Parts: sequence; structure tokens; C-alpha cells
Amino acid sequence: MRFQKITPTVFLFLFLGLTGMAQNRFTISGTVVDSTGAPLPGATVVLLQQKDSVLVSFGITESDGRFEIRRAPADDYLLQITYVGYDTWHRPIALQQSEELGAITLTPVSTLLDEVVVKGEQIPILMKNDTVEYNADAFQVRPQAAVEELLKKLPGVEVDRQGNIRAQGEQVNRVLVDGKEFFGSDPKIATQNLPADAVDKVQVFDKRSEMAEFSGIDDGEREKTINLALKEDKKQGYFGNVTAGYGTDDRYQGKANINRFSKNMQLSAIGMTNNLNQQGFSIDDYLNFMGGLRSMMSGGGGGFRLTLDSDEVGVPLDFGQSTGITTTRAGGLNLNYDFGEKTELSTSYFYNRISNELQQSTYRENLLADAPFTSEEETEQLNRNTNHRLNLTLRHEIDSMQRLSLRSNLGFNDAFFESSRNSQTFGSENVLENTGLNDYFSSGDNFRFSSGLTYLRRFRKHGRVFTADAELTASSDDRLGTLFSENAFLSGDPAASFVDTVSQRQEQINDRLDYGGRVSYTEPIGKSFFLETNYSHQNYGNELRKDFYDIRFADEVFDPDLSRHYQRDYLYDRGGLNLRYNRRNFNLTTGVSLQHSQLKGELIDEDLPIRQSFTNWLPSLRWGYDLTTTRHLNFDYETRVQEPSLEELQPVVDNSDPLNTYTGNPDLRPEYSHDLSLHFMSFDQFTFTNIFALLSATYTSDKITNAQSIDSLFRQNTMPVNVDHDWRLSGYFSFGTPLRFIKSRINLTVNSTYNRGILFVNARENGVDRWNNSFDVSLENRKKEVIDAQVGARWSFNSAHYSEDDGLDQNFFDQTYYADLTLNIGESWSFGSSLDYTQYRGQAFSGTAAVPLWQAQVSKLLWNDRLQLKVTAFDLLNQNQGISRTSQLNYLEERRYNTLGRYVMLSLGYSLSGFGKDSGNHGIQITTRRR
Repeated sequence: MRFQKITPTVFLFLFLGLTGMAQNRFTISGTVVDSTGAPLPGATVVLLQQKDSVLVSFGITESDGRFEIRRAPADDYLLQITYVGYDTWHRPIALQQSEELGAITLTPVSTLLDEVVVKGEQIPILMKNDTVEYNADAFQVRPQAAVEELLKKLPGVEVDRQGNIRAQGEQVNRVLVDGKEFFGSDPKIATQNLPADAVDKVQVFDKRSEMAEFSGIDDGEREKTINLALKEDKKQGYFGNVTAGYGTDDRYQGKANINRFSKNMQLSAIGMTNNLNQQGFSIDDYLNFMGGLRSMMSGGGGGFRLTLDSDEVGVPLDFGQSTGITTTRAGGLNLNYDFGEKTELSTSYFYNRISNELQQSTYRENLLADAPFTSEEETEQLNRNTNHRLNLTLRHEIDSMQRLSLRSNLGFNDAFFESSRNSQTFGSENVLENTGLNDYFSSGDNFRFSSGLTYLRRFRKHGRVFTADAELTASSDDRLGTLFSENAFLSGDPAASFVDTVSQRQEQINDRLDYGGRVSYTEPIGKSFFLETNYSHQNYGNELRKDFYDIRFADEVFDPDLSRHYQRDYLYDRGGLNLRYNRRNFNLTTGVSLQHSQLKGELIDEDLPIRQSFTNWLPSLRWGYDLTTTRHLNFDYETRVQEPSLEELQPVVDNSDPLNTYTGNPDLRPEYSHDLSLHFMSFDQFTFTNIFALLSATYTSDKITNAQSIDSLFRQNTMPVNVDHDWRLSGYFSFGTPLRFIKSRINLTVNSTYNRGILFVNARENGVDRWNNSFDVSLENRKKEVIDAQVGARWSFNSAHYSEDDGLDQNFFDQTYYADLTLNIGESWSFGSSLDYTQYRGQAFSGTAAVPLWQAQVSKLLWNDRLQLKVTAFDLLNQNQGISRTSQLNYLEERRYNTLGRYVMLSLGYSLSGFGKDSGNHGIQITTRRR
């Protein structure tokens, strides 16, 4: 391909440029101290060209006052150092070799400095201990863009097709707005609805537990979190965007967000409607209705086949992004309010309705050494889901030593699913073995309530803390389904051929009640040492009733062989000790818990009990170290126990798809896993170079995996079983640095995952080694006021190797080349275009598929830049195709499905703002102002 010829040339050019940069570059270093010789961390160090005062490099001193400006070319400079409360220090330097300036003493001033303003080149990233702070103004986005577009430009942050966010290789599960919750814990509502131009800083950090934040004692608990710090003029008054558009093929879009913020209140209202496969929220509620990923394995969704591992989803449920055509309606209110200094409230209501129409063709090659076969399917399905959620969090400080927190969530879900599928199975020499017709309908509703209460108490002795938590979750899931299936099993002998017909009505009621509590007490036992004791009890309970009725002409006959009334309780008691050691730049937590678990289940109709108990030691270790103010290292080790789900335990055949049945296994044991991770991040404030790296490993004993049996008629039955062990290793590396000689920046990202698992087919064990690797490289310009351009390439390679049947080994390769351009013409015109060219190839699949996707838009700002007129063209080449290729443990699968085609849309957007004053920082300069 033409792209393949261009890419090596580009890399050769970059290599030669980098080689040239290595010549005649010098370092200026020193230590900033006060008059007593004490270091001054956080002092601003700026290197300016002497002839025109243009900024060359910039940074902040480390905790020991040390700074280094590296790779500066020979020239005449002015070095300037500022620190609030001290006189500005400056010195001319004729740089011909590396300079060590030693101790630089700043002298205090008698008058206070009002401010230090940095102006010139934007400083894109700062690091404050384990927090990475991105300056939003340093990353140009299109007018009226959402926060998600800003996140896609941040080094070390990834946003996938579904809007899921990963930062420094870890999943982001919480997004805050000015430190406050925004529509509960759904991060997509904030990132896909708030305007990017309202954000001043994007802060990525590991949020500590509520107990650690309250007590000041780091307990090692972390949750990867993003905080959107708003610009000052957005914190007083109102802001937001309203957009409406209509296009060809009856495509439409409406979107609005209105925010009213004050000193003690944040009030936000959002709304959206479109048929453009855009959502703006998560689909977790839809999955809850469908019973979650694990229960959907059973085929109750009319042919869905999902595996236990979320990385191995055979049919990804990415509604609203690319699969099929999705229509969305959504809206809600969010309120954060501070009742004085002691009480704060966060509450929200959100409504959404999604409808997805999918037409899909599936080709699957089943990799069996004894009897390989292929299957083809044509599917049409309709999904509709309506959801209401209400969240409330109330925090109250009883006094300076006590805090009480209440968290409550209420949700109601109403869903509808309809599917029609035709399938064919071919044996060796492409002989047709069976055909299937499957019509499935399901509707139902789900109600869920959860609440938690936390009490925190600290004592006068520093480090002495008592905490108590209690949680309760109740849910009820009612479903009604009908199934008609007609399957013809063919044979060379016509007399041996037959047709199997199933017509059923299915009722299901699933009630769940979970409750538990935890208490802990922490006592200081020496300088920086703390000992914590804790005890917790948890109970997870399910009662499931499935009634199957065979439809025979006009009558319904109860089927006792498929119907079940099943109850399960999984409970555990856990007691533990943790030893903590905390210093200013170092924290260590090590501990061990003893957990006794009981699994109780019963087939009520048959009086068939299940009784299992397990005792496990659960050691853990968490270590964090600030190497410098801009380099941080984290190591985590923990163990955990994962119990089987109710659907995995019930010894019942689910024949919702008679060609692919599922049977539970009451003898399953819980999984026991060891998780290790090593996380490093660094940002050099003088060279603007960032590095994020993550290594993780998981070893699981008694891993729950799927065993398949396939009979002579090519009917498949799946049953979960325990295997001895399962290994998973993964690595993530992100690197970015400026290429000043071409006024650009290069970004590299590498992801790699290795999994060693065990596959069972017809009782035959096969060890499987799987690799998933991806490499992404992009080049973008640095000065983005007029032109914002990025070009890049992404390669991914997947392979699987089998210990017993190497003839089943699989390899396939995908590659994507992309380019994005935004051109700002004058003060009001903007042109944007993006091109993605994706090629699917590899020996595992026949043929090579290529999808070029070209989009463009032009916009004009009117009425003091508040009104935006925009024309958007999607898929200009009309080549968009829905293609998904999947390599699983024992099969290869290619899906082709309907998706959005070419359309042109005219839209009008209005930017709302009022009150407040613009305090945006539009550049870098160093000035001092005295009173």
C-alpha cells in the first residue's frame, strides 16, 4: 500500500532529525536556596534568548531546590529565577558548554508580590506528587467541543470508541468537576456533555479512600480519577452550549448543557437527542437488565455468546458507537450544594432511552482438531432500553473529629429485545450439516436500590482513627420471553435427517439482596508507623425462578426439565491486620487477612443443596515513592477471591438457542487471584518530556473458564469449569517529547498483553498462549493557534498458539493510519478534517478488508463568537463498513454489520455564559507585580 511506503520514510526523517539534535546541546544546572541555605522547591526557572526574550525552556525546582535545563543549543541567554516573596534573580549566560551554577541564593523582599504570571509557550503538563496536571489551553480543540475531545489529546490518556477512558494504562472510573461528583459515578456524562472550553486544568490522580483523606494516613487504597478544574470565570455565573442540527437521510442532533455555578452551588442540566450513534452515558443499566455479561453467556439474549473475560467478548455491546443504528434520548439534573462548612449534598437524576437496530452477518471458523467446522449467521435485532437513575450523597461533619457520609442510589430499567436469526453449519469439505431459524423476544423491568453509611472518628492522638461502614443493595429483575426455533439436522441418508422445533414462553424473576459491614481501628505505634485492625462481613444472596412453558398449538404445557427455582448465598467473614509506614515522599502498607467463605445453594423444587466452604489467606502490599516532584513510582500486590455467579452454578440447561446450549456447574469453586502492578510516571518540566509506564501480572488458581462439548450433529453445549491456573501479563508504555527542530511533538504508545489459559473441547485439554499487541505513533505541531495538525499510525497484532494442536495457531494483523487537521482562518472561520484508513489482514482470515473514513467540517463564529454555524460531512467517500474480527480460544469470527453511512448536516450552536470575569491564562511570561 502507499501508506506502507510513506511510513518508513517518515521514520527515517525523524531518526535523522533526532540524531542532529544530539549535537551541540548543553545543560544548565544549579540549586535555588534562601539566605540560610535552605532549598526553595517550586521556584520558577526560565531560560530566555537574550536578543528577543523568546522563551527557550521553563520548569519548576525539585524538592531539594535542584534544576536542570537540558539540551539547550549554544547561544546567548538570560536565565531568570522567581519565587513568591523573593527578588527576581537573573543572569546573562553565553552558553558554549554545560554550566553548573552551584547554589543560587534568592533574597527576600520587603513588599509582597501580588502574582507571578507566566506568558509565552504553554506549559502542557505539571506533576505534583502522584497528580498529573494538564493545562487545557495548551491542547487546542475545536469550538464548542466536549471534554472528551480534549482528553483524546492529552499524553498518557486514551479514549476508545465507546468513550471509556484509560490514564497511564489504568481504567478511569470517576470524573469530578471542581472536586465534586457529576451525575454520580458515570464518567461519560461529564466527558461527553461538558464543554471543553470551560476547563482550565485536567488533573489525573489516584484518589485515596475516604478514610485516608479524613485521617491523613495513607492506607494505599486508590481509584484512578480525573478532576476537571474549571476556569475562574466559570465558577461564578452560568455557562453551557446549545446545539441543533439536521442533515441528509433524516439525520438529526440536539444537545444542550446549562450550568449555573456559585461559591456554594453547582447546578447542571443536560439533554440530548440524536440518531447519529452518539450516547453521552454508559450502558451499564442495559447490561444489568440483560443479567450482566456472565448470564448472557447462556444465550438468553437470542444468540449472544459472551465469555467470562471482558477482554474476550464475542459480540461487543458497543451500542451507540458503531454497531447498527442507534437513536438516543437523554436528560438530567445534577446539584452539588454546600450547607455551610459542615454539610454538603450531591444529588442527580438522569433519564435515558436508547434504541438500536442491528443487521449482522457472522462467519465463524471453529478450531477443533477432531472435527473442524464453520458456521454462517444472518441476524436482525432491535434493542430498546429506558432507564431512570437517582443518586444522592450527603456528607456531614459532626464536629472537627467526626464525619458521617450517606450514599444512596435508586434505578429503574425497562427494556425490550427482539431478534431473528438464520444459521448454517458446515462440516468437513464444506458439507451442510444443519440449519437453524431462531426468533427470540424478551421484555422486562429491573428495580435496584443501594445505600451505604460511613462513620469516621479520629482522636486527639494523631493517627488514632475508628471507621465503620454498612451497605445494603436490593434489586428485582422480572423478564418475559418467547422463543421459536426450528433446526434441521441433515445427513447423507435422508431417512436419518430430522427437524427439531422448539416453541416456548419463558418467565424469570431474579431477586437479589446484598448486605455487609466493615469496622477498623488504627493506632500509631511509633514515628510514622500505624497498625490497623479490621473486620468485615458480607452476604450476597440471589433467588432465581425460571419457568418454561412449551407452546403446543393453543395450549401451554409447563416444562419441569428446564424450569428451576434456585437460591444462592455467598457470604464471608474477614479479619485482617495492616501495618502502615508514612513519610513525606514515601508510604508503605503491608498486611494480611484471613477470609472464611461459604457458598450455599439449593434447587428448591428438587431439594438439591449445594454446600461449600473455603478459607483463604489474603496478603497485600502497597508501596508508593516520590522519586522527585516530577517522578513517581508505585507498586501494588493484592490477593482476591471471586465467587461463581448464580447462572454458573445452576445445573440447568438453557436452550434459548438449541444449537448453542448452556449448563451451569454446581461444583464450581471460587477463583483465587494474585495481582501485581508496577507503575512509573515522569514529566520533565524543562524538556516537556513525559513517560508513563505500567507493568501488571495476574495469576489465578481455580480459574473459571468455559468447557465445550460438540456432538455429531454439531450442537454445542457450554459448561463453566475450574482449571488449575491462568496467567495474564500486560505492559503499557507512553512517551512524548517535543521535536523543536520541526516545531512538533512526537507521542508513542505501546500496549501488550499475554495470557496463558486452558481450553477444554470434548474433554480434551489444550494450553493456549495468546498475545495482543498494539503500537501507536503520532506527530503533531506545537503552535496550535492557527493550525492544529496530527498524523499517526496504529498497528495491532494478535496471535494464539495451542500446545496440543499447533495446526490451530492463529495470527492476524490490523493497521490504521490517521490524520487530523484543524485550520483557524482569521478570528471566526474554522476548518477541520480527519481521515482514518483501517486495514484488516492476516492469515487467520480470508481476504483483506480496508475501510477509509473521511470526515470534514467548516464553521463560522458569529455574534461575538457566541453563535456557531457549522456544516459537517461524515464518511465523504461513502466507504464506511461495520467490520469486527475476533480471535478467541477456539474459534475465529468475522462480523459485518450495518452502520452509519454518508450524510451532511447543518447545525447551529450557541454558547451561553454570564457573570464572572475572564481570567484565562493565554500564554507564558514571567512578570512580578508588587503592592
